[in-house]
Amino acid sequence: MKQLVSFSLLFLALFTACSSSSDNNPDAVTAGTWRVSHFSERGNDETGDFSGYTFTFAGNGSASAVKQGVSKSGSWSLNSTSTRFSIDFGPKTDANKPLGELTDDWMVISLTDREIKLTDDNASSAEFLTFTKN
Repeated sequence: MKQLVSFSLLFLALFTACSSSSDNNPDAVTAGTWRVSHFSERGNDETGDFSGYTFTFAGNGSASAVKQGVSKSGSWSLNSTSTRFSIDFGPKTDANKPLGELTDDWMVISLTDREIKLTDDNASSAEFLTFTKN
């Protein structure tokens, strides 16, 4: 019986540690503006490509990326379990770089009031994206 109680307490402690109230807060996405603080693909750090961009994710599913007064419209969505974050700023073409690189269905690593950490749902691309609140 003592082992069962110990196991139950350990499970509860681990569960509580992994499910912080600030994690996976979908309302945090639409509050304020964001910047790309990390973007890498296959181990290549391409964060600098997004320098100067400010991102806004509106509650109606629209998104915008603004750099030096020039705005590009897009869209975004977060599934009901906060595990998939979809972004669409147009095709991944040379003419649409760097914003087209964000167009994808991302898996949510973590989502807090200050940071959104994502990874590509296609593991072979080895892409990682982090937005940080401005």
